[in-house]
Amino acid sequence: MRVMLATPTLFRVPTAEYLTSVMKTMNLLSSQGIALDICFVGGDAFIAKARNGLIESFIKTWTTEYPSDMLLYIDDDQSWDEQAVLRAALDPHEVIAAAIPKKQDAKEGEPMTFNNVMLDTNEHGQCYVENGLLRTSQIGSGMLSIKRSAIEKLIKAYQQRYAPGDGGIHDKHYNLFESKIMWGDTDEMYEALVKAVEEGNLDKAKEVTAQIQEGKTKLGQFWGEDLIFCKKWTALGEHIWLDPNVTVEHIGRKSWSGNFMHHLQKYAKVEVTAPTLSVVPSTQPIPSTLEAIEKLAA
Repeated sequence: MRVMLATPTLFRVPTAEYLTSVMKTMNLLSSQGIALDICFVGGDAFIAKARNGLIESFIKTWTTEYPSDMLLYIDDDQSWDEQAVLRAALDPHEVIAAAIPKKQDAKEGEPMTFNNVMLDTNEHGQCYVENGLLRTSQIGSGMLSIKRSAIEKLIKAYQQRYAPGDGGIHDKHYNLFESKIMWGDTDEMYEALVKAVEEGNLDKAKEVTAQIQEGKTKLGQFWGEDLIFCKKWTALGEHIWLDPNVTVEHIGRKSWSGNFMHHLQKYAKVEVTAPTLSVVPSTQPIPSTLEAIEKLAA
């Protein structure tokens, strides 16, 4: 198995904490017979274009002697628990993320905030867990693993490609990551897209995809490339999974360290066992509170 660590680095200067985590991750994966390749996109101020370019680099390995099996996005201003990478590589779930603490101090008595975490809940405000992973409808892409099978599904559903222009590392990019203002009823459009894909109606799927990409929504707010990616993946009837038991350090003027499992146990009053590498059981709800979930999504 091969993992491609994909990192956009605007200033081409990854932090020392990032580099230390890379070395620890490489040593751990190597001990398990898993190869780690590293791919950077440097100097590109357009994060969506950089991420799409990294996908192209991932795809191009498929025709080589050493194809990559998992794309792992990690930003250059973070450190992480290398065990989380091994768990993601061995886990059958196709898209697994870690929660990244925001670069801001929490007020006294208030919980730390994490980037764009929205957990899936049922009508009783319960979360869902599989093998220690929490099902989520959206999450930031600061640490995001995507299996090859997921990329294949995405490029089949979203076939439109664009020329990245100056600074692009490939002639054409699939538009899986994009930032834009949402202006219409996206929920209905994504439901229509899921239906078209399920029915095998590719012409309809392309038509609806074009409408979504034209920005025909009614939300009237800016969506980053991570949220758009989540929408595109879940529109295919798929799920995003969050490994809550990962400590990530987000480095800025200082370091913000957070572990989502500890956050849940303190503020959402839940019991979640640490993830294992065993066979994934069937989905089971775990108790939570709607109020706590709303706080996590704020």
